[in-house]
Amino acid sequence: MRERRFELRLQPTHAGDDWGFRLCETFNNTTEAVAKVDAARATQFRRTVVEAVEASGYPPTSVSPRRCRPFNLQQGPGVRLALTVCASLPVARPQRRRAIVDGVDALSPEEALYWYARTTGPERGRALRALRLLLADD
Repeated sequence: MRERRFELRLQPTHAGDDWGFRLCETFNNTTEAVAKVDAARATQFRRTVVEAVEASGYPPTSVSPRRCRPFNLQQGPGVRLALTVCASLPVARPQRRRAIVDGVDALSPEEALYWYARTTGPERGRALRALRLLLADD
């Protein structure tokens, strides 16, 4: 079975001092957008983006608004980044968002892939809600 690959493209602001990003999944010669985060909201995902880039073999200093080429992320880091963004982006409360990010980090590779498959399927909304409740139950 072929591994899922992810492409992370940094999108610099017009001033060139900050960046947002777009994450796409490549599987069986098809590319599908997973998440798009503008520069204003990307600050909450900086640590997660740098960790995913590092885990895929890039130096952490390569994450900058001047980068033109996309990062090719391996399955594990790409799945974690996608889960983190999709599950925590709509959450308004910072404590709950932090609990979701920490919960995704604590998932085993198999659990992360399971939840990723659930959250990209036809019942996406229900699966994301269930994941948020599981990781950040108040």
